[in-house]
Amino acid sequence: MSAPWYRGLTRTQWTVLLVAWLGWVFDIMDTALFNFAKVPMLKEMLGGDEAYKLRGPQIEGQIQTLFLIGWSIGGLFFGVLADRWGRTKTLIVTILLYSLLTGLTALCQTPEQVMVVRFLTALGIGGEWAAGAALVAETFPDRSRAPAAALLQSAAAFGPWLAALANLAIPATHWEWLFLVGVFPAFICVFIRMKVKEPEAIRPQPGEGAYPRPSPTTALIQQEAKGRVSDLFTNPRWRRNAIVAVVLGVVGVTGAGILPFWLPNLIEQAGAGLSAEAKKNFLSYNTFTLHIGTLLGVFAFPALAERIGRRKAFLAFFILAPAATALALVGGATFERLLLLLPVATFFSIGLSSGFVLYFPELFPSRLRATGAGLGYNVGRVVSAPVPALIGAIIGSSKGNVVAGVLIASCIYVFGLLALPFAPETKGKPLPEDEPVPAV
Repeated sequence: MSAPWYRGLTRTQWTVLLVAWLGWVFDIMDTALFNFAKVPMLKEMLGGDEAYKLRGPQIEGQIQTLFLIGWSIGGLFFGVLADRWGRTKTLIVTILLYSLLTGLTALCQTPEQVMVVRFLTALGIGGEWAAGAALVAETFPDRSRAPAAALLQSAAAFGPWLAALANLAIPATHWEWLFLVGVFPAFICVFIRMKVKEPEAIRPQPGEGAYPRPSPTTALIQQEAKGRVSDLFTNPRWRRNAIVAVVLGVVGVTGAGILPFWLPNLIEQAGAGLSAEAKKNFLSYNTFTLHIGTLLGVFAFPALAERIGRRKAFLAFFILAPAATALALVGGATFERLLLLLPVATFFSIGLSSGFVLYFPELFPSRLRATGAGLGYNVGRVVSAPVPALIGAIIGSSKGNVVAGVLIASCIYVFGLLALPFAPETKGKPLPEDEPVPAV
């Protein structure tokens, strides 16, 4: 019997995992702080409740669209920089970038200034994930990489919980203080500088496999040396799988972002007539319950996919994510339904994102594996960028009806269902073998 994945790991390896996890936790925390602050911030900037109802959701959607674009650019740029400059140095730079710019948001006076600062903040947030994921992948042995990656992914729940605690502690009239909390991650850079070495300096244990392993960006370059990116589209099998991965990525990334970003607006609508302080506190409580669903779903999807198969697991989650959202919101949002039913929706909508790590690499041969998996996830993020602006426009045209915008956006899962008949089932099958590249 094989040893447990954690057996034999060194203190250095655990330190690397802790640092990467903290970097992503604070990354997600700083993202969530904006969600807590955006409504009171824009009410103040626009001149009151009525002005916010007319323009607020549209501006929020535009800000989030720029944020997602910045996230994609940052992931690419700092991924390349991490290959050339080093993982640890890049991790420090990206954490400093997103934390200090989050703090700078407190000084913004207009929505336009917020858009610019959020775009720049997103560069660091996207880059931090790339550097942290590469650091973990290169430091851990083969048998431990998947569990370590799952633990790293749990930050998607812990980050919003920390932001919710900060929101509970800060009065509703002082939204600027929330952004100042976002400066705190800068201090962990001192710890990183002292404790974490570059992966090249960490020696492998006997029998653990050779490393340092290539980062996603380096792997992509190495794979292209063996097989061209165009091979994804000249071979019918890989072309089909690439299109499937892109469609599933677009659906998953888009769906996962809907409820966390628009939750403050749903609470604003459900709590009409209540004080700003009461709505602020409920938003924190609802965020706690919302991401209990996230945490459970992230671990549940891979287990279900191993039991019933990848396609059936995606099918179930694509059907149940919009169904749970509709159950919570059709007929109008109330505090009780938001608190109790939205976590069921995030269990499916965010939980299915863990399937990408499992499924996408199983669709492609080794020479195209990094290329194909990266294409599915990153194109998904880019294509999903206009969706928040579209939802904001729908909310504005429906006179502030947030429920209508969220429910219409949830129709994105239909595209996932349409793609599944073309998705190969990979459960229990070996990874695809390389096929000869046709001579040109």
